[in-house]
Amino acid sequence: MATRSVIAKLDSKGIKAVYCHNDGYLEYNGRLLNAHYTNENKVDKLLAEGDISSLGREIGIKTDFNSSCYHKGDDFAYQCKFYARDRGEKGKEAQKFKNEAELLDSDLVSMSNGFIYLYAYGTWYVYDNQTIKKNILKLLRATYQFVELEEVLYNVKALR
Repeated sequence: MATRSVIAKLDSKGIKAVYCHNDGYLEYNGRLLNAHYTNENKVDKLLAEGDISSLGREIGIKTDFNSSCYHKGDDFAYQCKFYARDRGEKGKEAQKFKNEAELLDSDLVSMSNGFIYLYAYGTWYVYDNQTIKKNILKLLRATYQFVELEEVLYNVKALR
């Protein structure tokens, strides 16, 4: 079963968000976003491609969805797979929301069983939409707020 997530960006116009089907957990999508999507321009380009099957370090180029060209050798995290760009699906554009509350109350989030990642003001934040990370993200469920992703990733590493 996939760990689905939402990847979003907040700016002065509101929030733009996409669905990501695979590997939405902190140790994969969280680390990739925090390490490789650190500037607003790259985040904008990621969201412009629409819903994502698999997140990679690079946005990459159009490739056949079922091709092994998404990775280099054993490097499966090389480039993203997008439903519209790579599989030709329609209606997979980023969705727009007025604010965080509207995003968290959306169908997009309700179909996610994982994390909601939000890029705002040059920093990644995360909201836990599941209950399996109880020790790490207890604060999130208690306050229903986004927490800085780098802090959460540090806590994941500290628990090991």
